[in-house]
Amino acid sequence: MVFLLRLIRKNLFLMVYLLLMLFSILQVARFNIYQQSYFFNTSSSFVNGTSRMKTDIADYFKLSDVNKALAEENKRLREELSANFLAGDSARLIVKDSQGRKKYSYMTASVVQFTTHLQNNFITIDKGSLDGVRKDMAVLSPSGIAGIVIDVSDHFSLVLSAINTQFKATPMIPAANFRDGSISWNGKDPSLIQLNGVSRFEKISPGMDVLTSNYSVKFPPGIPIGKIYAVNKTGGSSFFDIEVKLATDFRKLSHVYVVSYNYAKQVDTLNRRATRGN
Repeated sequence: MVFLLRLIRKNLFLMVYLLLMLFSILQVARFNIYQQSYFFNTSSSFVNGTSRMKTDIADYFKLSDVNKALAEENKRLREELSANFLAGDSARLIVKDSQGRKKYSYMTASVVQFTTHLQNNFITIDKGSLDGVRKDMAVLSPSGIAGIVIDVSDHFSLVLSAINTQFKATPMIPAANFRDGSISWNGKDPSLIQLNGVSRFEKISPGMDVLTSNYSVKFPPGIPIGKIYAVNKTGGSSFFDIEVKLATDFRKLSHVYVVSYNYAKQVDTLNRRATRGN
């Protein structure tokens, strides 16, 4: 404390001079339009530059995780590509859509904002209606499901995250030949999601892959949801309590894919007809 007082006393005149100089500059900028504009533009450029530098540094340290996610995605895409062929004697036959058209189209988007600590989490992305994004489109991460678009502006979209208590998805477990139940989140651990409606007579075990089902019209079939983490029996219930380790790490989400189901209008038309008929 004594040292600090000595330092202040020794540099008292310099400190007073600097304070008066700062006060004078602020007064000039406050009461003169030109200086105020110059000061604002300079400070804004500095803040924006600092923010950009901070973002670049954060992105640099994420490169390892991004590269791993891209490698896993490339591996999955190659495996899915091989599934599009049937082996023959000397040729391969491409299995196409029944109408010769793609069922799904994809567009990339960057994550602007997200939350993981709430019971109802959301993701904001930098693509909107002018880019072709519509409500109810599925959103994927490089490693699995991410959510569903629930609101759209011209240039941005709000996504209902898979770690939101309102999220629902239809799963399948290929290893158990299971296509039933539903996926939802209980609002607790952002790395685990719950698989509901699985009978205790099903042969389910930890480590099995859980994928999106072909019964869903929002998510393409075969997209990773995660792996079964725990299978529990509760009292006299007829169903398992199953937890699934999510394939997507929502705390490291930076880029996503927005999925367009190209037959959505036809399906909606049929559903409206069925509703009117009832």
